[in-house]
Amino acid sequence: MSKSHRITIIIFTLVFMVAVIAGVVIRTAQDDGLEAVSPDVTLTTEDEPEVTSVTEATTELTTEATTAPTTVSTEATTEPVPEEEEPEESGEVVIAIGGDTSIDSEFADACYSWGVDYPWKEVSDIFNAADIAIVNLETCVSDTGESEKPEGYGFRTPPEMLEGFVNAGIDIVNLANNHVRDFGYDALLNTFENLTNYGIEYFGAGYDEDDAEGLLVKEVNGVTIGFVGCNKVYLSSSCAASEDHAGINMVYSMDDERTQDFLAKIAEYDSQVDVLIVFMHCGTEETFDVTSYQKELGRALIDNGADIVIGGHSHTLQPIEFYNGKPIFYSIGNLIFWHVDDDIDGLTCIFNITVDKDGFKSLTIDPLFIKNYKVYLLTEGEGTYASRYRQIIDLMNELCLDYGIQFDDDGVMYFIEDTEEQ
Repeated sequence: MSKSHRITIIIFTLVFMVAVIAGVVIRTAQDDGLEAVSPDVTLTTEDEPEVTSVTEATTELTTEATTAPTTVSTEATTEPVPEEEEPEESGEVVIAIGGDTSIDSEFADACYSWGVDYPWKEVSDIFNAADIAIVNLETCVSDTGESEKPEGYGFRTPPEMLEGFVNAGIDIVNLANNHVRDFGYDALLNTFENLTNYGIEYFGAGYDEDDAEGLLVKEVNGVTIGFVGCNKVYLSSSCAASEDHAGINMVYSMDDERTQDFLAKIAEYDSQVDVLIVFMHCGTEETFDVTSYQKELGRALIDNGADIVIGGHSHTLQPIEFYNGKPIFYSIGNLIFWHVDDDIDGLTCIFNITVDKDGFKSLTIDPLFIKNYKVYLLTEGEGTYASRYRQIIDLMNELCLDYGIQFDDDGVMYFIEDTEEQ
């Protein structure tokens, strides 16, 4: 046999084998329900089948040898249209609010002896369980400055005490009050810095007027909640925030320009959040009675867009009024403050307010008693200070009766009648 003859036979044999292999591949693909893919169609990484090098070579030869048109499956190349996601439904938010707080003098000494968590031990679970926890910080937080108040009335909390706030679950503090400037301008600036260093947010005072009256916004469970504060209690003009001066967001008489400007801000803030909570610091100390100014300012805040108003300064519990369907807490009393073992200032509560996108939903109070430089969580019928529990429930019922509000034995608020404006 000649050399050329042998080469011809070898070539013929190779072509025959390739044709046989290609036929097997095509039949296998048809049996599996697969369709051939045109060479000008690019598969995505997700759709591209895994192949061996032999199969790839065979497919190349087959594609070149085949002249019949191929069909591209639209099912293989058309991606399904994703269903439009429904908007997430908003939920409820629990806000735990405590009153005047200052880890100062004997309270600080107790913390140095027994740890920074000592004053908070009985209430930290409540604050930590809430979605947002707030107190009125009735003190500067600094280790500098000289007191600007009469002896015994200037409050200064050592910065390291803020660790106790954090451990207790406090997220935010209100600074719109008459004690955050007690140790001077530098101590006020130091307060801002120390709070920031410990991750505690604040409102009601700031580096300038815009900052002091600015809105702090938190979004929780699909609900946006805004916080802002103002102080009416007399302070020197140097304590008020201005365009280039750090200070407190001050308000004055109802017809004062600064008060009216702040009310206009409330109307503006109302459009930016679902729920607007305003802290107002005013009234008369050591009394359960509400002044005419408290009512006037509280109601004006509601009229201009506030959904909830929280009052302080008296160091006592005071009534709750629903005005145009929205609550005004005229004073929430103390939390951890220098009045102790006292039937006026020592009786207090944590106010647990539940809100949703529409505003106020419900209220539960946790009665407390201040003694031994800490706050005690009271329960009915047991514990050293059990009788205080009933005393506080009865006090709140007495204060709120004329406003059509009462509390059951568990501290849950309910309405007893439609209220009229007082």
